[in-house]
Amino acid sequence: MSALVILEYGQLQDHATVSRKAAASPRTHLRLRAGQIFRLEDLLKAMLITSANDACLAAVEHVAGSEEQFVDLMNAKAGTLGLTGTHFSNACGFDAPNHYSTATDLAKLSEIALQNPIFKALVREEIEVISAVNVNRSFLLKTTNRLLGRMPGVEGVKTGFTSRAGRCLIAKVSQDGKELLLVLLHANRRWNTATSLINYGLESVDGPVGSIR
Repeated sequence: MSALVILEYGQLQDHATVSRKAAASPRTHLRLRAGQIFRLEDLLKAMLITSANDACLAAVEHVAGSEEQFVDLMNAKAGTLGLTGTHFSNACGFDAPNHYSTATDLAKLSEIALQNPIFKALVREEIEVISAVNVNRSFLLKTTNRLLGRMPGVEGVKTGFTSRAGRCLIAKVSQDGKELLLVLLHANRRWNTATSLINYGLESVDGPVGSIR
């Protein structure tokens, strides 16, 4: 959702300055420093490819002026999309009492996000390099999605982890004319479970469209 709001309200060629608050974001992070300046597009890449929380917060602060105002945009978007089981209280996915979603809503949100060509392209990237605009510093981005490049047909989408949500994964796969979207929440053996469910789903779905929950 953060990426969708950034793509809707932000200008990707804008220069965004990392604030002290963004630089202090907890792991996962790139160890960005306050005062460093990046193109908004590069911060978006860091969010989607390597789940960098400091890049996320720097991006949302630039787009909306503050995280609080950005969260308002996220919740408004959730309402517009009919995500009735979803509510945001922060922009980067940290545990909070009033921050939640469902597997159904996450599947619907992912399908909508994948209609955006920039989002679709970025979540398929395995490796990327971004550089600060105002200092000589570059950062290597490596995908957190272990299925990319290892399982045929994987096209993204996003990993996630918090202590309460556990290890999560949204994976889009296209094989032999079939498409599958997997939403996996609180999975102890995330990659083994995902591989088994994807293989099962592709074998079970007759035709290009199907639903197994």
